[in-house]
Amino acid sequence: MHNHNNIQRAQSQILYNQSPILLFVTILLMILVLWNYWTKVDQSLLIMWASFVSILTMGRIWLVINFKKRSEQRTPTYWLNMFTFTSFLSGMLWGVALLYILQPSLDSDILVLDFILTGMAAGSLVPLSTYLPNYYAFSIPTLFPSGLYFLNQQGTEYTITGSLVIVYLLALMGLSVFVNRNVLDTIRLRFENTDLLEETKIQRELAEKENRNKSRFLAATSHDLRQPLHALDLYLGALQIQLSEKNHLELINKASASSEALGDLLNALMDISRLDSGGVNINKSYFSLTILLASICNEFDEQAKEKNIVIEFKLDEIVVHTDPILLGLMLRNLISNAINHNENCDLSIATSESDGYASIDIRDNGQGIAASELNNIFSEFYQLNNPERDRTKGLGLGLAIVKRLSTLLNIPVDVASDIGKGTLFSLSIAIENYEVMELNNTEIEHSVELSGLFIIILDDEESVRDAIKSLLRIWECEVLSVSSEDELMKTLEQDPYPSPDLIISDYRLRDDKIGVDAVRAVRDYFKLDIPALIITGDSSHSLVAEITREHCQLLLKPVNSKTLKSEIAKVLET
Repeated sequence: MHNHNNIQRAQSQILYNQSPILLFVTILLMILVLWNYWTKVDQSLLIMWASFVSILTMGRIWLVINFKKRSEQRTPTYWLNMFTFTSFLSGMLWGVALLYILQPSLDSDILVLDFILTGMAAGSLVPLSTYLPNYYAFSIPTLFPSGLYFLNQQGTEYTITGSLVIVYLLALMGLSVFVNRNVLDTIRLRFENTDLLEETKIQRELAEKENRNKSRFLAATSHDLRQPLHALDLYLGALQIQLSEKNHLELINKASASSEALGDLLNALMDISRLDSGGVNINKSYFSLTILLASICNEFDEQAKEKNIVIEFKLDEIVVHTDPILLGLMLRNLISNAINHNENCDLSIATSESDGYASIDIRDNGQGIAASELNNIFSEFYQLNNPERDRTKGLGLGLAIVKRLSTLLNIPVDVASDIGKGTLFSLSIAIENYEVMELNNTEIEHSVELSGLFIIILDDEESVRDAIKSLLRIWECEVLSVSSEDELMKTLEQDPYPSPDLIISDYRLRDDKIGVDAVRAVRDYFKLDIPALIITGDSSHSLVAEITREHCQLLLKPVNSKTLKSEIAKVLET
C-alpha cells in the first residue's frame, strides 16, 4: 500500500503541471469579458475586477514556478491547500465579484455570462478534480451565486436559467467524484507498476548475481574436476607409449577410452550447467552418426551383459552436422536409461534417413512406461519404480538432461511406450549439405618429430606438471617445469637457459595469476614471439578471445597424449 503522502504528492504534480493551460484560458476569458461589457457597466469596477484577476493569475504563475523549484521543501498537503485557496479566490472573482459588477447589464445579456461561467466550470472539471476539494473550491463560488441570483429574479427565463445552473453544478460535482476516483486509481496503478518494475529490477539483479556466482562456482568446480582427469589422461598416454605386451595395451587403451569419454561428458555437463547463465558453447561439426553410435554402444557392453540385455544396432551410414559431444551425451543418457530400468530384454539402436532428416530409434522390449507417466519422465530427479532411491538406477537426471539438450540443439525427442511391451525414444536431426574432410590424427602424430625441443611447462598442479613432463621426456624433449610465473622468471635469470621452442601453461595459476601473463613475460625476457599453448577448462567467449589476442593456442582440459602431440605440432608449424 502506498501512503497518503505519496498519493497527495502525485496529485499536486498533476495539478501544477496542468495549471498553465487553465491560467492561459483565464486571461483569454478576462479579455472577452472586458471587450463584451466595456460599454455596458461601470468601467472603473470592470478595470478593478480585471486587475484582481491579473494579480491572482500572476500569483498562481509564481506558485507554479515555486512548486517546480521547491516542491520537495514543503509537504504535498501545503501545495494542494495553496492551489485550492487560489482556486477559491478565482471562483469568487468570477462567480461573485463579476456577477455584482455585471448585474446592470444582465437583463439584456444574461446568456453571455451564463456561457462563460458554465464553460469555466466544465473546462476545469478534469484538471481540478485531481484533488476534489480543489474543484469544489472553484466550481461552487463560480456557479452557485449566479444560480441563486437568477432564481431570485422575476421572469420565467430567469427561473429556468437559475434552475439549470444549479442542476448543472450538481451534475459537475457528481462527475468530479468519478474523475477523481479514476485519477486516484491511475496514480495507485502507476505506483504499483513502479513497484513491480523495481521488484523486477531487484529480482533480475539478484538472478544476475546468482548466475555470476554460479558461473564462478562452476569455473572453480570445473577446474578442480578437470585437473586430476587431465593428469590421468597424460599418465595413461605416457604409460601407453612404454608398454609392449598386447594384453597390457588393450587394458590401457580401454582405460584411455573411458577417461576420454569421461572428459567429454564432464565438458558437456559443465556446459549444460551454464545454461542458466547463457554461457553454453555449441561446437557443431560434420561427423559420422554411425561411428558415434557404434562407439557409444560399445561403452555399454559390459553394463548390458550384467543385466542380461542384448544390444543390437542397425546403423545406416549417415553424416550429420551438430555438436557431437552434446549429441553423444543425449544418446548415452537414453541408452543408460534403458539399461538401468530394464533387464532380460533386447535393446536395439537403429538409424535411417528420410526427407532430409536422420532418425535415431532407441527401442527396448522391457517393462515399458505408463502413459500417465510419459510427461513426467523428463523432470529432474523424477524416477520410476525406484522408491528406495537406489543409486544404481541413476539420479533421475538423465532424461532431464536429454530434454534440455533437445531444446538447445533443436533435436526433437519423441517417446512412445506400452506397459509390458517396451519403450521407444526417437530423435530427429536435420541433414545439411557437407563436405567431408578426413584427418588422420595417427599419421600426424607419428610424422611429428619432437626430439630435442626445449619446452617450458607452467602449472600450479604438481601431478599435471609431472604427467606432461613424463610425456615430453618420452618424446625426448628438454623440459623446464615450474609452478608459477615468479618461479619461472627467477629460474631463467639464475641459469643461462636458451629461449624455449614452446611454452605450455595452465590458464589459472596461483595468486590470481594467469598463464597469458606468464607467456608475455617470457616473450619479453627473450624478446621473441615464442609459440605457446594455454590449457584451461573454461571455454567462455571472453577467455577464448583473450587467449587469441595474445597469439596463443587454446587447449581444453582434459587433454590426452595424442591431442597434446598433435597440437604441439600445429603450433610449431605456424
